[in-house]
Amino acid sequence: MVVYGVVVPLTVAVVAGAGWYIATGETPADVWDAVTQNSSRVSLPMPARPGAESPADSLMRPPSEGAEKSALPKDGQTATAPQAQGQPQGVPPAVAPPSTGPATAPLQTPAGPAAGSAAAPGAEAPPEPPAMGEPATPPGGEPLTPPTFAQLPARTDLKALAPAPSADLLRNSSGGPLPVIAGTKEARSVYARPFTVEGNPARIAVVVTGLGLSREATEAAISKLPPNVSLSFSPYAASLDTWVKRARSSGHEVLIDLPLEPPNFPDRDAGPLAIQSADGPVDAIAHLEAVLGKATSYVGVASALRSPVSTKEQWPAVLRDIRGRGLLFVGDGLVGVGAADIPAALSVALVADETPFRSAIDARLGRLVTVALRDGVAVTYVSARPVTFERLLAWFAGLQKKGVVLAPVSAVVRPPAPAK
Repeated sequence: MVVYGVVVPLTVAVVAGAGWYIATGETPADVWDAVTQNSSRVSLPMPARPGAESPADSLMRPPSEGAEKSALPKDGQTATAPQAQGQPQGVPPAVAPPSTGPATAPLQTPAGPAAGSAAAPGAEAPPEPPAMGEPATPPGGEPLTPPTFAQLPARTDLKALAPAPSADLLRNSSGGPLPVIAGTKEARSVYARPFTVEGNPARIAVVVTGLGLSREATEAAISKLPPNVSLSFSPYAASLDTWVKRARSSGHEVLIDLPLEPPNFPDRDAGPLAIQSADGPVDAIAHLEAVLGKATSYVGVASALRSPVSTKEQWPAVLRDIRGRGLLFVGDGLVGVGAADIPAALSVALVADETPFRSAIDARLGRLVTVALRDGVAVTYVSARPVTFERLLAWFAGLQKKGVVLAPVSAVVRPPAPAK
């Protein structure tokens, strides 16, 4: 009985204690201290969880709403919101979102080429747009009913531009008529919408891309947006010349979309007219000419963004051909290209409706004003969506009070460097 009542349990306890010590490194005394809360070991708190602490403060409502509530004065207090030095009136202050990457440059300090990087032989790197917090996408969609094109008011101030095209600015090719320079006449100025403004206010250009593929969207862009909005048509659109003529008859200057290989190719394909990364200079120019031959009377091209093509060796040849035809260029990919190859051009600052919700569009349009006031000019791409047009029309109404004017894209691009 002694063996089973004392020796065996004691042996089991010793073996269990030895196993516990081997597995955890804790002795029975350590366990006793922990149980009696007399342990002297150091306890480190868990790192703070990033983001809001409750669903009501995260995706249930936009961050801007929470910020507004936190800024409300308490009872008996007066709200005082100091204006940041150099911050334009009416523009929300820049708020840098949490990031694990490099910090964004302050608004008052234009961002230049990175330290230690090779100087670009042509244009300098465009400064990064100032950071600004954007409202989160509502999880259930927009709280208000989305608008329709039919609900947008038609304009009564649309007057036709000069007749086009000009025969001396065209040369026939197997792919259609191509633009050329005739003496001092260039398509970017001959087909441009006339623009004059008193003083020297900051200018913003809005380019609606992808037109001609949807009849309803294209007709709304032509008839319901201000004439200073520039319209860019897809080379895949049917009856493209007819659409271009209708746009110009309503006072809009016209561009043509330049499709490039997208960054997520081959999951997404820009079509047979797109310039590909694998194309050599000759093939790239052939694709460009195929696009340019689809229509006439345009001032330039609106290039696809973030394409790997703009980093390849054939890209300067594409820009050089655009310049040699008297066209302007908007898009990206101007950094590191020789000045002699760059046409009249300006990099797109942002896509205003990349997140197609009212609050996000409004935030990006506010950011665009900040860029224009800092740099003097800015250009944005938008798509033909009812909610985009609704927010644009509301934004245009108060734009002049911010010290900024809406201008056609031909009035904001920087002229090309003089040929040597």
